[in-house]
Amino acid sequence: TIYISVYACGFTMTLKIMIYLEANFVQFKEELLPKEENKALLTFPFLHVYWTDCCDSEVYKASVKEDMQRWQAALRLHGSVDWLIAVVESDNKKKNKTNLLPRTSIVDKIRSDFCNKQSDRCVSLCDPLKESSRSQESWSSFLTKLRTLLLMSFTRNLGRFEDEMRTLREKRTEPGWSFCDYFMVQEELAFVFEMLQQFEDALVQYDELDALFTQYVLNFGAGGKPSSVH
Repeated sequence: TIYISVYACGFTMTLKIMIYLEANFVQFKEELLPKEENKALLTFPFLHVYWTDCCDSEVYKASVKEDMQRWQAALRLHGSVDWLIAVVESDNKKKNKTNLLPRTSIVDKIRSDFCNKQSDRCVSLCDPLKESSRSQESWSSFLTKLRTLLLMSFTRNLGRFEDEMRTLREKRTEPGWSFCDYFMVQEELAFVFEMLQQFEDALVQYDELDALFTQYVLNFGAGGKPSSVH
């Protein structure tokens, strides 16, 4: 659900618009990360989640921390800034460890090492297979955070895609500009709006494409030199 504030005639009115965003989980692979030459919107993951059930400080220092560093380095290399670390905690594992003195938890260590001022980027799931109130609360918190970050990432990437599309459209008078290439870009935006069930916004994209193509036809008929439409 997205809330949009509309300002008119000196008062504020809030409209509630329902959108449907389907999300799928895929295993992390660096080749799936966005590349500079690939401007498509629906071909790469938006949000990256690192899962770990590590509860031992020594294991964390020896291997898990280094693995997280490699993961974040790969994300930074491809300009991916939307991520979340999920720590699965189990009371059984904690009971097997007999520490005489209280020690910093793995979640605290991860937040200190990776999250800086974004401590909410690390969440814990407490005994996720149990039906306890503690488990349910952690699930609720995790799903809320996941939904929030996913929508934030999608909104950011959608805005970037629209900016790049407008930049491409502004170059339509330059030599070598291809209407077909531009059509594919704006059509993908229409597909996105259709996926979100925002059908009017999807139709707007095709109306704009129709108007742009009509203008090229008229220019050509008037003796102009439209850009390539192959």
